Amino acid sequence: MTICYTGPVTFPRNRLARAHSQSSSASRRLKALATLVPLLFANELHAQQSMAPVVVTATRFESQAAEFPIAAQVLTADDIRNSSATTLVEVLSKIGGVHTRNSLTGLPDAPLDLRGFGVTASQNTLVLVNGQRLSENEGTAARISSIPVDSIERIEILRGAGAVLYGAGATGGTINIITRSPIQKGVSGNGQVLAGSYGLRDLRAGVQVGDGNKGVRLNAQHYEKDGYRANSRARFNTASGELRFGGRDEFVAVNFSADDQKSRLPGIRTQAQLVTDPRGTITPDDYINSESHLLSLRGEKRLGAVTLAGDIVQREKKGMSFGSIAGAGTSSANTDVEVTSFSPRLLWEAGTASLNNKLTFGLDWSEWSYSNKTVGTGFLSSQDQVGSQQNRAVYVRDELLFGSGTRLSLGVRREKVSQSDQDNLTPRPRTTTEPRLNAHEIALQQDLGAGYSAYGRAGRSFRLATIDENRCLFAPCNLTLLKPQRSGEREVGMQWRAKDASLRIGLFDMDIDDEIHYEPYTGINTNLSPTRRRGLEIEGRFSVAKSLDLAVQYAHTQARFRSGTYTGFDGDLGFTPFNVDLAGKDVPLVPKDRLSLNLGWQATAATRLTYNFTYVGSQRYDNDQANNFLRMPSYTISDVKISHDIGAWRIAAGINNLFDKAYYTYAVANISATPSRFNAYPEDRRNAYVSAEYRF
Repeated sequence: MTICYTGPVTFPRNRLARAHSQSSSASRRLKALATLVPLLFANELHAQQSMAPVVVTATRFESQAAEFPIAAQVLTADDIRNSSATTLVEVLSKIGGVHTRNSLTGLPDAPLDLRGFGVTASQNTLVLVNGQRLSENEGTAARISSIPVDSIERIEILRGAGAVLYGAGATGGTINIITRSPIQKGVSGNGQVLAGSYGLRDLRAGVQVGDGNKGVRLNAQHYEKDGYRANSRARFNTASGELRFGGRDEFVAVNFSADDQKSRLPGIRTQAQLVTDPRGTITPDDYINSESHLLSLRGEKRLGAVTLAGDIVQREKKGMSFGSIAGAGTSSANTDVEVTSFSPRLLWEAGTASLNNKLTFGLDWSEWSYSNKTVGTGFLSSQDQVGSQQNRAVYVRDELLFGSGTRLSLGVRREKVSQSDQDNLTPRPRTTTEPRLNAHEIALQQDLGAGYSAYGRAGRSFRLATIDENRCLFAPCNLTLLKPQRSGEREVGMQWRAKDASLRIGLFDMDIDDEIHYEPYTGINTNLSPTRRRGLEIEGRFSVAKSLDLAVQYAHTQARFRSGTYTGFDGDLGFTPFNVDLAGKDVPLVPKDRLSLNLGWQATAATRLTYNFTYVGSQRYDNDQANNFLRMPSYTISDVKISHDIGAWRIAAGINNLFDKAYYTYAVANISATPSRFNAYPEDRRNAYVSAEYRF
């Protein structure tokens, strides 16, 4: 039996985005691997009475909330329910302070950007569900819309490199979404109906049954929206669940997820069309459809001072898309993706009165396969592409807590990768690369008393080129695949925690070599000249008064090239390209400043009013590595929500973009025109919704 999960659809520039799917070979591998994990859990499982919140990001084991990773931000289920957010992307953006931009599909998915990676944000911010990788090996964002918001226990956001525990793609940070255990005694659940502007309809339902030793949870959702623009209708259906035996120290859990997405693609608007017809489309027939499934088996078994754990995960995806370019032709694509992974690990705990030690040792094994069959008409070519990737990794991480309040963590990772790619478009024969990669980290935190602590971190991480980034569209093709991106990071900061308040202030510095990026003139992806990111981050939450609470997230990010040259152009020279000195130039699509304020007023015991304010500063347009164009304008958005509880019911209403701002979050410089021309995806204008939820 195989059930799987798919990642979201975003678009490689100047190409239609791809979706994904299945094959049967990994099904056999999954069945074989599935026989290994239950051996770790042969004894009878005993549920634990303590049901305190857990954290898994720090060690890849479930442990108490007091052991959150150093400098981690945690969003609880109450934070999510009390916010003005209605989707998981909005949760991360509004109360998590994560920078997002238009998904281009109309679906409630979006690239998630930690620490300023712009158009490659999805490949540098790693998304996890219960510690299991959700991010993809294609040029797509993680498909978080398939995760039921009502099933989330907490979200852990850790900014900065996370490669030691989780491998490639965690240069900017990790977002770990932890779902609620279903073993709590009794029957509980919820049903929700939401309707809003632009034909928004959202139906959700969930139920869980448990007896303290075992439990089951089931969730389902139907979402559809006609969209702000012509040909922007989006729809998805999703179902997921968990069957769990055991408690905190010993458990076995089976999780499944299945979803189906259908999305129309309105395409980009020119600068003139943003003024005269922002809601129009020139691609009335374009669409992208995809479906996915996931099946995972995970568990933990405590044997004295040692805890054994393991995950087996299989994901399968398939997709179909149609795109057109006026005067050039059409393109129809069918893609299939399959991923199988196995992650056994061990945690050894020992301690004395003055020292507590937690040593984690683990292995990661995964196999990924991809196929793409594209039929083109007119000037657009047909393509038959296949790719594969195998990862084998070993890692060790040791965390020591001294009686003096000093916390020290050290970790290393060694990973062997084999990537291959072959296509008949250019054509390019089967091309393979087998890099051996290393990551390490050291972090130190010192308790200063009265809730204050100081911390410092340093580490190295890496990421691999995706199949989309290695694709060759124009002969002659390079017979070597892109080199892995490598980075070194340093961070220092202060934290303060009290009963109803917390504050973190951090400074980070990140040097990246061989950063993988798109070059607009050649139409291919390349390893960039060295880049650097520096920034200031402030996160805080406070009880301003008994019934008034405030949360603040601010980030100042400077993302620049350290050296090198790049192909650019001068508007006075028309289409004539020339080499530009990149030293000191800004990396595109990275706003220098981002501020999010959340103000909550508990007007009565049953009534709550929430106001969200988001400011995103100016940034360079996509494709403008040479910094010849004007900057994308900054924008400020306000959202408001009121909710009222009546027994088991919660009635809510909200307005997004309260002041009806015209703005866009993604735009690309038009390099075939003057430096003032660009194309953009306009965002929704003012819109409203109402909802009714029943809990039992």
